[in-house]
Amino acid sequence: MEIWTDGTRRFEVNSYYCLPDSAWTWELVELSDSYNATPRLSVSVPDATPEDGQFVPEDVTQVDVLCSNGRVPWRILRRFIGLIEESGDIRDAAAEN
Repeated sequence: MEIWTDGTRRFEVNSYYCLPDSAWTWELVELSDSYNATPRLSVSVPDATPEDGQFVPEDVTQVDVLCSNGRVPWRILRRFIGLIEESGDIRDAAAEN
């Protein structure tokens, strides 16, 4: 878990393996008193080999992004995208060929 700030706004970043989905999940949530009004982003990267133990990301065409509630500052969004890309969890088979 990490906490990022933009002005007076604070955002929590989490990443974890979600067993029911067999996917690595990245979440960005604004920390606020009003849970229902806070922006939430969730990126789900399916596991290509869920039975083999080590996480192997599926192709980028299988990655899902869920967005809800409100707005996220551009700098926070870019940082979130960069964090996910740097993790190696985004694999683009077309670019590999």
